Amino acid sequence: MKALGKGSIASIVQVGLQIAWVVLWVMAGLLVIGAIAYGVILFLISNGSIDPALLEGGEGAARVGGGSGDFHLTYDQPGGARWPVVVPALLIGAVAIAGSLVIVWRLKQLFESFSSGEPFRRENAHHLRVIWITMTAIELARYALMALTGVLITTFAPDIHGQIEISVDFTTWLSILILVVLAEVFREGARLKEEQELTI
Repeated sequence: MKALGKGSIASIVQVGLQIAWVVLWVMAGLLVIGAIAYGVILFLISNGSIDPALLEGGEGAARVGGGSGDFHLTYDQPGGARWPVVVPALLIGAVAIAGSLVIVWRLKQLFESFSSGEPFRRENAHHLRVIWITMTAIELARYALMALTGVLITTFAPDIHGQIEISVDFTTWLSILILVVLAEVFREGARLKEEQELTI
């Protein structure tokens, strides 16, 4: 099977990206619903309509983030579902989903040109540049929000005693560097293609 053009591997990937696009929007909707529901619960607790014990768990663990920035909070006291843990988790989820939507949208545009058999369009270099910038922003925002989680727990929930671990996956940063190089390769390829067309 050919890599570019109609009926190629690029066309199959394009279908997969369309499915991912829909799934990400569903996840975004679920995240918004979850955030609203959690806000309503906090409001009802502040009014005394609901027992605060609803958000208090016992021994357990919470995982926030994922990908190249796993964040594990293991707690042995009540409070695992209180706002200093949940709010940063929701923010990290929002950053990840929003960034993924940007990346998938750009990939859709990229593979659309691959499917049409025109890989060296000037806009493809721009798509790749936006993708690596978005990936960098997601990673940096995730680390900042993980640090924020630790600060919030220490400041507003000192009764949550636990161990916070942050791990870094360098494969994501390697992927970003590869995309930086590919963006420049596509930019140079587009420039040479344009020069060739002008010469002809």
